[in-house]
Amino acid sequence: MKKNIGIFSTKQGHQSIAEAIKEKIEKEAGDRYQVHIYYTKQPFSLIYKSIYRLAPKAFDRPYEFSVNMIKNHAELNKLVSVFFLKSTYQSCIRFIKEKNIDVVINTFFYFQPALEKIKQKKNIPYINAIANPRTIHPFELSPKAEINLFFDKENLTKYQKKCLAKAAGWFVGERFEREYRKEEIKKKLKIKTAINFLIVSGSEGSTAVLKILPALINCQKPLQVFVACGHNKTLYNNVLGIQKSLAAFSQSKAIITPLKFTKKIHLYMQAADLIIGKAGPNTLFESVATVTPFFAITHLAQEEGNLEIIQEYQLGYVEEKVKAANKKILDIINQPQQLEKFHKHLLNLKAYNQQSAQILIKKIDQIFKNKLKNK
Repeated sequence: MKKNIGIFSTKQGHQSIAEAIKEKIEKEAGDRYQVHIYYTKQPFSLIYKSIYRLAPKAFDRPYEFSVNMIKNHAELNKLVSVFFLKSTYQSCIRFIKEKNIDVVINTFFYFQPALEKIKQKKNIPYINAIANPRTIHPFELSPKAEINLFFDKENLTKYQKKCLAKAAGWFVGERFEREYRKEEIKKKLKIKTAINFLIVSGSEGSTAVLKILPALINCQKPLQVFVACGHNKTLYNNVLGIQKSLAAFSQSKAIITPLKFTKKIHLYMQAADLIIGKAGPNTLFESVATVTPFFAITHLAQEEGNLEIIQEYQLGYVEEKVKAANKKILDIINQPQQLEKFHKHLLNLKAYNQQSAQILIKKIDQIFKNKLKNK
């Protein structure tokens, strides 16, 4: 009989990693394990979405404040943990009972206190997959988890005294990792231009990506630009308006095409010569999986370390000043061969991330072996 594994997550920013973990376990060990995902909404998610779409940087100060709060105010830290516990404990218990869960994997810090208590009371072990590769909030660490999975070794020295820790790479969906022929994908998507860019704005569609459109519109070479708008209807309609204006009144050689949320975004990444956008971890590593250079033009406070990763691993460019970003983009359009220098580095990191499934499954296997020994 298959053992049941439960993943606890949220669809706001964490759905990609939760689904990738599920997919990898069932592909590599589907004869032994069945995986179920439980999603919860982030606290105040409606307010978060509304502000994020218009002014994502507005969350930087609250994030920094919360980090300092946790470090310097133990009592306040306990109060927040109690709030998380009371908000999630009963729903976690119900899901675990309903699905007969044997092992838990967590990708969202909101569940941490509840899962730690469940481990203590019900003896259900859990694995903590940290959903930020470098800039890690104190709430994301779990001293009571069987293991905390980090992206790379950069944070191990810093955190391994606080919790059991291991570097495991990043979990990316198989559709991004599969081999492909770029020209075949471009033909499938009916892309006829030699140069093709994809602008990504995050799952909620930040309008911050609009700041680099003028440079693309004014370029002197034929250029296809897809703008992935996620679930943001306002952003989609804005880009659609730009598309119609260009078709009617402009001599621009750029073709600007808005994309609604699509499960086929991997095809547009595969077809792209460059991916431009917010330096969110899932988008960044999905770009790596498709071996496509990434140009970060904006980020949130918790994504600060992702800029370091882009530069350290040589995955692409970082430039958040509008004038300088536009200048660099025009330079890339005029000399696209410069993108080739990132190819081998992208391949190396892709291979590193692909080992994540084996590392995770090895740990799950070990947990079940230990359970048998202790019976």
